Amino acid sequence: MNQFKNKNSQFALAIGVALVALQFVGVAEASAQDGDFRWILRGHLVHVWSCSDSVTFENPPGENPPINSKFWVDGGNGFNVESEYMFRPNIGAYVGLTFANMKTNMSFQQGPLSAESDDRVDMRQVNLGGNYHFTPESRFDFYAGVLVSWVGYSSSTFNFGPRDYQVKYDSELAWGLNAGSDFSFGEDSPWCASVQVRYMLLALEGDSNVQHLTVDPVQGYFGFGYRW
Repeated sequence: MNQFKNKNSQFALAIGVALVALQFVGVAEASAQDGDFRWILRGHLVHVWSCSDSVTFENPPGENPPINSKFWVDGGNGFNVESEYMFRPNIGAYVGLTFANMKTNMSFQQGPLSAESDDRVDMRQVNLGGNYHFTPESRFDFYAGVLVSWVGYSSSTFNFGPRDYQVKYDSELAWGLNAGSDFSFGEDSPWCASVQVRYMLLALEGDSNVQHLTVDPVQGYFGFGYRW
């Protein structure tokens, strides 16, 4: 898992560096052309569909009968705000913030005894991405691209009767794929409806070195945009 995360982080970092370089080059070129740049500000409600598996482990080890723990993740909700700079009619680069959550679940079983608890884990994402716009002159502007995201997690606290079990998670640098469309409310209107779908490569890893979980969520973005 650590090897996977290291490769994932290196790839995400490479994408981020490429996007930053692309943005600066594009802004410099666009600045030399009067009226050839454009901003798009978007705000979204976000729904997260978790594509996670589950992990089962013995914790604490050495008990008789053994205590088997199961850990898995369900979806959640949140919101997003981002700003995209169009330095070519078909090419844009954006930065944004996503605040979302997922439902984390844990169960214990020892012989005939079992218990289950859940808690919300918050995700704070700082996103940097690039989009290729296939129909920029149309009222229905379809685009797709890649993004790199720094993801910070809150902790989960699972309540099992008289005791709480807390799990803290490592932050990570991840990458993903983005596809969406902006539908203008009128030919000359700066306002538009915005819908996006993002697939993120995320691995939720607890500090106790036993909660290693591949999440890879699909995030749906539903909101509005303003162009100028």
